[in-house]
Amino acid sequence: MKDRDSIFHAFCWSVAAPAVGLLLIGLLFVWSTTSRDGTPLLARQALFVLAGALAGAVVMKIGVRNLAPLSGAFYLLVLGLLVAMPVIAHSGPGLAGETDRWISLGFGFKLQPSEFMKLALVFALAWHLRHRGVTNTWGSYAFPFLITAVPWFFVMRQPDLGSSLVLLPVFLAMVTVSGARGRHVALLATSAAVLLPVAYFVPGVLREYQRERLDAFLKPIPALMEEARELRQQKDHEAAQEVEATISRLRRGTGRQQFYSVVAIGSGGVIGQGLGDGAQNLSRRVFASHADFIFAAVGEEWGLFGTSLTVFLYVALVGGVLAVAWRTREPFGRLLCVGVAALIGSQALMNLGIATGMLPVTGLPLPLVSYGGSSIVSTLVGLACVMDVARQRTTVFFES
Repeated sequence: MKDRDSIFHAFCWSVAAPAVGLLLIGLLFVWSTTSRDGTPLLARQALFVLAGALAGAVVMKIGVRNLAPLSGAFYLLVLGLLVAMPVIAHSGPGLAGETDRWISLGFGFKLQPSEFMKLALVFALAWHLRHRGVTNTWGSYAFPFLITAVPWFFVMRQPDLGSSLVLLPVFLAMVTVSGARGRHVALLATSAAVLLPVAYFVPGVLREYQRERLDAFLKPIPALMEEARELRQQKDHEAAQEVEATISRLRRGTGRQQFYSVVAIGSGGVIGQGLGDGAQNLSRRVFASHADFIFAAVGEEWGLFGTSLTVFLYVALVGGVLAVAWRTREPFGRLLCVGVAALIGSQALMNLGIATGMLPVTGLPLPLVSYGGSSIVSTLVGLACVMDVARQRTTVFFES
């Protein structure tokens, strides 16, 4: 008889297999996008994967049942790091200048608390919402909203718009599964959808570069090129010159990476140009092609085959996590799985939308694929929690 304490007992391959597939794709394309630079990052990415796997194994050994009561402490610890970021952060250059997102750990390694805040929020919401009927009145949403809004504010302050946006679908998904009334959820989602565009016009909410990214999305470079062409045909050369100046500015800055990302994906065809042989990749026209825009390299070098495989693996992974949530009787474990599924699914969907030009640019890694230790470790720990719930799904940890 197998030992139930073994981490391999009732191993959840429906979650592990697609996760491993995405990690392998990530390793291949981190190599492809950095191997010709002076600082190849494959070894570091492999180290991040190993660290995440070890952390996940420790989590599975301890067990979600024993970690659940520490949800509040985990949340407050990471929130404390976020609050202290202006003092303890290592300021680093980003696409928009200096940002305070990382804590230096020495030896060239950095910790990004906002990545762990996503998982901490999942734990905190699962712990609060585990009692059935906790969100049956409007007033009952106050505390879940508060523990979501506070980290949202501090993540936005860094600034890190991408990570802050991921917190919203996590909140909505978890309150929905907790038993919230349908009309309440619909109104909350509608309010969020209305308030996000309003934020564009409220001073102090978005930085200037974030507004420029939205402008570049609403009127992308191809649309501006068509407008300039029409103005030239109408003999309005002065107006055409102004539009062409805007195009030149976007190609040097705000709209550059998304424009060339779309070009790269479109040039991949069916089977791609070959691993390490993408023209946009070789010319380094896509900034952060090993991180936020790694999907552009996948599309260029593996074509439709590679992009379809990547999307399929994400669908399989999120579906596997939701299947665990569906099967488990335990409320905390079920909510935890839903939160992890919302976290991975929404982040992947946003990243793919950005890379393909369907969403405005925000700094957001592709889970398990993009280069980055904090993202890899936090995601693997979240999946380890799901796998622990899967092997003990018939056990009720905490009564509703």
